[in-house]
Amino acid sequence: MNKNIMRRVRLIFVLVIMIFILLAGRLAHLQVVKHDYYWYRAEQNRFTKITLPATRGEVYDARGKLLVSNRPGFVVSLMDMGEGYDDETISYLSDILKIDKEEIYEAIEGRRYMRYLPLPLKSDITMETISQISEHLWKLKGVNIEIRPIREYKRNKTAAHILGFLGQAPVDESTRELWAAEDYHYEEGELVGQEGIERSWEPALRGVDGEQRIEINSMGQPINFFERKEPVPGHNLHLTLDLDLQKAAEKALAAQVKNIVKKEGSKYAGRASAVVLDPGSGAILALANYPSYNPNRIGKEYEKLTLDPKRPLTNSAIQGTYPIGSTFKMVTGTAALETGAISDRDIFSCRGVLTTHGDTKACYRRAAHGGVNLYRGIAVSCNIYFYQVGLRAGIDAIAKYAREYGFGSPTGLEDLRGEAAGVVASREYKSSVTDGEPWYPAETMSAAIGQSYNSQTPLQVAHYVAMIANGGIHYRPYLVQKVVDNKGEVVQETKPEVLRRAKISAKTLGTMREAMRGVTRPGGTGYSVFHNFPVTTAGKTGSAEVAAMGRGLPSHSLYVGYAPYEKPQIVVAVIIEYGGSGYAAAAPVVAEIMKYYFTGQRKGVSDSEGETGSQAG
Repeated sequence: MNKNIMRRVRLIFVLVIMIFILLAGRLAHLQVVKHDYYWYRAEQNRFTKITLPATRGEVYDARGKLLVSNRPGFVVSLMDMGEGYDDETISYLSDILKIDKEEIYEAIEGRRYMRYLPLPLKSDITMETISQISEHLWKLKGVNIEIRPIREYKRNKTAAHILGFLGQAPVDESTRELWAAEDYHYEEGELVGQEGIERSWEPALRGVDGEQRIEINSMGQPINFFERKEPVPGHNLHLTLDLDLQKAAEKALAAQVKNIVKKEGSKYAGRASAVVLDPGSGAILALANYPSYNPNRIGKEYEKLTLDPKRPLTNSAIQGTYPIGSTFKMVTGTAALETGAISDRDIFSCRGVLTTHGDTKACYRRAAHGGVNLYRGIAVSCNIYFYQVGLRAGIDAIAKYAREYGFGSPTGLEDLRGEAAGVVASREYKSSVTDGEPWYPAETMSAAIGQSYNSQTPLQVAHYVAMIANGGIHYRPYLVQKVVDNKGEVVQETKPEVLRRAKISAKTLGTMREAMRGVTRPGGTGYSVFHNFPVTTAGKTGSAEVAAMGRGLPSHSLYVGYAPYEKPQIVVAVIIEYGGSGYAAAAPVVAEIMKYYFTGQRKGVSDSEGETGSQAG
């Protein structure tokens, strides 16, 4: 062997020795020097923390009847085991859970990324589906099946617009800010209240989640359980709502709308709302809309509901704005009395038709009422009388006193979001929407009977009549009576809150009450409905004209009233869209609601709760 070969052999031998020394040094570094660091990382890969969702607070009516609760249900979650999400596992779950693969990937991309953090895919899974998943669990990576509380709306459609529902849709910035003010911080993709009480009272209902430290295997399946922090249940809410009165209101609305559609063949009728208030506190006793929806089925039916032209998801009682027709006439009467434009005994002549200021106006069905004062004008709902009184008072005074009664701004309801402000007909409003056009006297006549630009919500109408009934006090309407923690302690209680007092004299308010009493006496527009009523009532009918694209549509039917007349306990406002005259459609609904309140008799209302179900929560 020559010297060159020996030199090369020695060089290779030295290199091999150096490599072994380097490897041994690296191994010693990893196993000795960095032992604690890598042991910690290994442990972290083997252990994870899962969220233990807090049981959401329950909701009760004013008499302690359970409206919303929770029940246990299965939830399927997916976890990244450190190598990304497994495509085959996602494909299988897509098929078995009937979820589009794209939807699963969007949920993965839209969440705050963390390995070993379960991503809930679907809640309230059937036992059949759970069995199918369990059979293949050995080969599915990162799939977990957990038992979590599922939201259950015990009364199905009843009070759906009050209670709301849960969902994972994005929450708007203003809602986030309100929640943050209560020290509740929303994370994108969380299952939270989307509407109604569920949304407004999310921080109180939510509770505080706990957590469980678990050991998992390479498939992401739990094999051992360690430290556990128990969740704190959410607070329970007790509402001012009377469940049975709510049922009576919903039943009466549904029956009347169906009756109108069937008897008159109306292709327009199909929606209605009712509000029942305590005029002495602002407590909402019932708030009903027709049609409604079942919060337990919202996940399956949401798209269908959003496409329904009758808009069942809309809470029209607080969000729908309407011309309110003759129910507005107490505003015009108040404006004329307070400004001294008339006295309550001044007589105006009604021949059925009035031509003045370049326009011709008529009474309902051109009825000629002869000599009319304020009391008879309200009782028989004489348009001609109020056209003339409106001209005497002027649009500025009418607009001023409409605002005194709360029109043109939200009532102050905080327990439900999205209350509309409505519109008060005025020079300023017309100018803002017509690029500066002036106001004409003929428009004052229309505004005086609740037409023109006037547009109010059913809640505002009920609130306005409550102010007449209680002597001009603007109470904040409210739905949540008290908040109770999981130990049974009352942590918050709502007391009647006076927001302001109307600048209207006691004499004028008394005159309005007396005039409204005439509506239910012989000769009044509400007498046929209320003449045999068990208590004394006062009210006002309304038939609000509606025009669209140059053609007239059936009038909206309205009735507002309170009872007993001597000492008011409730105010009821009802509107039936395109229902026709107020005395024929809306008044019977108000009578049925009031009758149930005072006698406990509901016409054709069953106590059966019907179909039951639940929603993930």
